Amino acid sequence: MHTLPGFWHAAATLSGRLDLSIALETGQPVDSLTHAQLADSGVCARHLARLRRAPPIETVDPFLLPHDPDYPSRLRQLPYAPPVLFYRGNRSLLNEPSVAIVGARRCTGRGRSLASKLATDLVSAGIVTVSGLAYGIDAAAHNARPDRTIAVLGQGLARSTNGQKGRSVQKIVNAGGLVVSEFMPTFPASKATFPQRNRVISGIALGTVVIEAGMRSGSRITARHTLTQGRELMVVPGHPMDESSRGCNELIFNGSGLVRDASDVLFHLGMEAPAYPSGRPSCPTQRAVLEALRSGQTLDHIVATTGQTVPEAIVAVAELELTGLVSRLPGDRLCLRSTP
Repeated sequence: MHTLPGFWHAAATLSGRLDLSIALETGQPVDSLTHAQLADSGVCARHLARLRRAPPIETVDPFLLPHDPDYPSRLRQLPYAPPVLFYRGNRSLLNEPSVAIVGARRCTGRGRSLASKLATDLVSAGIVTVSGLAYGIDAAAHNARPDRTIAVLGQGLARSTNGQKGRSVQKIVNAGGLVVSEFMPTFPASKATFPQRNRVISGIALGTVVIEAGMRSGSRITARHTLTQGRELMVVPGHPMDESSRGCNELIFNGSGLVRDASDVLFHLGMEAPAYPSGRPSCPTQRAVLEALRSGQTLDHIVATTGQTVPEAIVAVAELELTGLVSRLPGDRLCLRSTP
């Protein structure tokens, strides 16, 4: 059983409204800070007594405080960093190079495939992925390589043990990944906690990739945090008529880095892109699509030739586009870019 000291218990309940950077910069014990210093750090007077007199509590999950060596260094340097970071899994991932991948919950199949491919290739390049364990893009990024991913929750860890979210948490932890939360173990999710946790997603990472974001979305909040924190904001473009990509296209118009694949992400971060394996794909579905494209150039031809369903063919084509083996031509036609 891990005991959480009273001050840090109270600080966790004020997470996102408590700036402890003054204590970290000076090395001064937090409990010795004056009323004025704490007030300057963003703690209003009515919370001060609560911080001083809070009794210690026992918590099931281990946790990190800002002065702990394993507390993520990129997060520690930010104002209003989480005073307490509860975790399950491999906490060493917190200080490895990482990239956040965020996007729409109601994403397209193509967006989901891109998130999965991007996460897989970034992990192959030595990068850890970070996301928010939501449906859609988040889930695709986590599931691609659960052993090299960090999920940031908008609720306490004890609140995430049931249902689909509980199964996702267990899958990540069992694979060797990490799940973290700044909220007390039994703290419930709300409309306020998810925007608050977004600053942690971007704060842990070197940069953030946004895939399929509307004009009003949580991903745009993460994008704002990324820019405020001085991190690299990278965006996957979408069709101008696609409502789910309007937010992405506007971010690119305003100067964010454009991303087509993992090589672009590494370029924006100033890293060298590895040589990705090329050649004939091992997936039977993709091989069948490539064979079909030797005798026709439409999705209907692929479906008729391979016997695949339309959704299966669409996903396979999208994956082949990402590998560079297939190109899309005007008039919804497709062609081979190289001989497999």
